[in-house]
Amino acid sequence: MGFGGIGSGGAWLWLLQAVLWVIGIVLLVAWAISAAAGRSDDDEALTLLRARFARGEIDAAAFQLARQTLGATGQRGGRSRTPAIAGLVLVAIALALGLLAGALAPAGAGWTYGGMGPGMGPGMGPGMMGGYGVAPTAPAGTSVRMAGSRFEPAMIAIAPGQTVRWFNDDIAPHTVTASDGTWDSGNLSPGASFERRFDTQGAYSYVCRYHPWMTGEVLVATP
Repeated sequence: MGFGGIGSGGAWLWLLQAVLWVIGIVLLVAWAISAAAGRSDDDEALTLLRARFARGEIDAAAFQLARQTLGATGQRGGRSRTPAIAGLVLVAIALALGLLAGALAPAGAGWTYGGMGPGMGPGMGPGMMGGYGVAPTAPAGTSVRMAGSRFEPAMIAIAPGQTVRWFNDDIAPHTVTASDGTWDSGNLSPGASFERRFDTQGAYSYVCRYHPWMTGEVLVATP
């Protein structure tokens, strides 16, 4: 029931890409805010200098000298571009990692993973040992898509003994992990699928370990 290999490596690349992307964007935004604040201070000082000159508090020579001094100070105390350069480099690396992860992801293949038999967790059915390859087709009306970083539909209702199948139609890897940790699909690369049979009535909530905001629920009840 392994779920390592190329798919797992691709998942780590996706995670690393996301981290580098966020850090790079934060650095760029912080540098932009700092640069804007610096320009605002310089503009305010120049406005005050012009107002004093207009009121006759300083003559033309003093105005030009103060203006030159202000410009020289602004050049010497200019904001460092290091954060911006670092941010651009991290964003570029993140894009490269995304391309690499996409190239490593096995398209059209699926990981299947299931229960270990009765008694291993609520609603876990027998005969669901996993392996690499295309999983059996689930009954009609009991399928969930992973697309746009969300589960569609987020809630699905089935009868006891039915099987739910999840398809990863997204560009990023995902997982289908029980909120209580009793079952887990492992890494599902783009194009992969996972199915699980639910024998016991109840509400089974689940989440994607890579994207915590992706949540879903399987409601098992007698019609």
